[in-house]
Amino acid sequence: MTLPASLVRNVVQGAAVVALVIGALAVRVVYSAQQELAEAHASVAGGDLDGAVVHYRRAARFYAPGSPYHVEALERLAMLGLAAEQRGDGERALAAYRAIRGSILASRSFYVPERARLSAADASIARLMAELPLPGVDQGKSREQVRAEHLALLSADPDPSLLWTCVLLIGFAGWVGAAFVFCARAIDADDRFVRREVRTWGGVIVVGFGLFVLGLALA
Repeated sequence: MTLPASLVRNVVQGAAVVALVIGALAVRVVYSAQQELAEAHASVAGGDLDGAVVHYRRAARFYAPGSPYHVEALERLAMLGLAAEQRGDGERALAAYRAIRGSILASRSFYVPERARLSAADASIARLMAELPLPGVDQGKSREQVRAEHLALLSADPDPSLLWTCVLLIGFAGWVGAAFVFCARAIDADDRFVRREVRTWGGVIVVGFGLFVLGLALA
């Protein structure tokens, strides 16, 4: 069965628009990461380590596959954390390691990037938390037990539900694809609605969008 030329044209145009939007977003993400990284370097040079942690965290959150900037930001945060530990500044070390953890988890989707760095940050946070004065509920526990409990909480799987992520993606594909078909088939050459096509593809759009919203809420 040969697809109508108008449908093929609309699909190609739609794909081109999607590619353009994704490309623009990727450029924006990489540029923002680079700018935040430059601000962080300037903060370090000026002796503002707290400000540097903030900017490195922001740079690390601007994640794009293949971009070197978020990786550098994570490495610099780890260096700041280690240096703070060596100075005995546990509070600033915790801030740096928490920035690593927060930025990685903030950039996750159906997978978590930089898992090794996340695991290292979790281990450092748990160790430093165990060295703090113990609250009443932890009195009587060993430092190693407290560290293990913190690490268990931090290591809980943060991944979104694979099932609902699939529902989200299926809904998005159905919604967007049906919208293109609707434009091609539900409006005739005289710009009038074709009722049968409106009911069919309009229904697919509604169902697809509903699945997308449901998956987004539960993933």
